[in-house]
Amino acid sequence: MAGYQGKVAVVTGAASGIGYAVAARAAAEGMTVVLADIDAPRLEEAARSLRAGGADARAMVADVSDRDSVTDLARRVAREAGDTWLLVNNAGVYLSAPFTEMPAADWEFVLGVNLWGVVHCLQAFLPGMLERDSGHVVNTSSIDGLVTVRNATSYVAAKHAVTALSETLYRELEEAGSSVGISVLCPAAVATDILNSGRHRPARLGPAAPLTAREYPPLDEVMQPEQAADIMFAGVRERRFWILTHPEQGAGAIRARAEGIIAGRNPDDESLDPNFTKATGRQPS
Repeated sequence: MAGYQGKVAVVTGAASGIGYAVAARAAAEGMTVVLADIDAPRLEEAARSLRAGGADARAMVADVSDRDSVTDLARRVAREAGDTWLLVNNAGVYLSAPFTEMPAADWEFVLGVNLWGVVHCLQAFLPGMLERDSGHVVNTSSIDGLVTVRNATSYVAAKHAVTALSETLYRELEEAGSSVGISVLCPAAVATDILNSGRHRPARLGPAAPLTAREYPPLDEVMQPEQAADIMFAGVRERRFWILTHPEQGAGAIRARAEGIIAGRNPDDESLDPNFTKATGRQPS
């Protein structure tokens, strides 16, 4: 794969967490970086921090759940930064509650960002990448897009959809002989602010239900976003589709689920790798 120098990277959810770490890594690779996020103050601060280090970093406010906002983002990127080579659909939100306690507005919020946000960005950016026959897409799913966990039905459903969408698109690009690559990033426990997602909830949806109480590992005890970004870039460089931040810890749960499906067993927690809980802070189901 050719170097990244001078190419344009667009990263959504880039004001903090994995998104910011990916943007910072892209800047370190010599890319022109467009940081997109709905949080305007934090977004500008993030871009300013990268520019202070000599990066060509542009802050562009966008709501990925809004098709028109993403269409405007794509037009602005083309006009102000150039042709997108790396598209990282990273914006994500998380709410936790049993299915029976999660109202429709919460589903709309979670699916609007986590699933429709990916669809909107692909529809806005991918045609140009295909026309140029150049570039790479990374869709951020989750370990929860490969297994299931309790009390997170909307998040799990959205992330499984992102995984399946990405895998199907990979097959379609391969069949078409396209040079455009695609990867799905499946993080487990990474030190981000995703548990505070409700602060970006559209006012029209009203307040979110409180998060279901559960124990999460302290942020200083889990993988840092910079390490996740390094893992992602290694995967892109190697044109790997599957990029897992914690492959060893997640393998047991992924294997057990697949074997249970083949065997026709009802979902259970038996035979799961105990490291899964350590990596995710959650119990699979």
